[in-house]
Parts: sequence; C-alpha cells; structure tokens
Amino acid sequence: MLHRATLALVAEALADAQDDWWLVGGAAVALQGLDIAIADIDVLMSRRDIVRVIARLGIAPVEGVAIDRIRSEIWARWTTPPIAVDLMAGLQVRTGERWTRVAPATRRAVNVGGWTLYVPARPELIDILRLFGRPKDLERAEGLARLA
Repeated sequence: MLHRATLALVAEALADAQDDWWLVGGAAVALQGLDIAIADIDVLMSRRDIVRVIARLGIAPVEGVAIDRIRSEIWARWTTPPIAVDLMAGLQVRTGERWTRVAPATRRAVNVGGWTLYVPARPELIDILRLFGRPKDLERAEGLARLA
C-alpha cells in the first residue's frame, strides 16, 4: 500500500536536492506496480544532500550504521511523517566477506499526487533486491520479475 502523504513529504523535503536520489526497498517496489505492505520508506541519497536535509529536518544522523548485512555511511530516521522514512547515504550490502555499494545507475521518475519521486528502473531494482538477499527482498524481486 502506498502512503501518499508520506511520499509527498519525502518529495517536498528532497525537492532542492543537488544530487540524484532514489526510493529503494518496499516503496520503490510498490511504485513499480507490486501491491505490497510498506513498513517504512527507504531513501538513498548523496552524503552532501543527506547532511543538508537532516539538518533542515532537525534529525540526528548516525554514521557507520550496520544492521545485519546492510550498512550506511550515514543513516537517519525521520519519524514526523505518517510512516517512518529512513534516509541513507553510502548504502552497502555484505555478500559473503565483501561489502558491495548500492549505487543505482538508472533513475525513473514516478508521479504520485502531483509529486515526483525517483526509483531505479525495474530490472535494476530487481537486481538490488536480489543483492539484499533477504527472504522478503527475494520475494519482491520475483514479484516484480513476473510483472515485466
């Protein structure tokens, strides 16, 4: 289920971003057409933009966060919107003993309620989900592949 109010707040907060940014995770999957529940909204952005955005929003950053097999150089959780928004810069996923940077090469604009949001193109999003490798990510990747 898309959380339009939260997506609008994200688009507004990032309207003056200097670098490319993307929704990744569940929100990106839903915006690609797969009907799934979304627990939070994950935003991948540059270090330069995340520093400015979290300062403006009054959010305390956490640097070098690692959760399970995923880590970010900077991570911040924005809890003011109806559902939480995780802002990340320098996202990496551990595969075996190696950390792989998640840096989308594609960027697709999606309009939601008059706001423009960005997601990786479907094939790249499927690859990112498979890289994460968690059961929910693999299920989402297969769901998106079936939509193609």
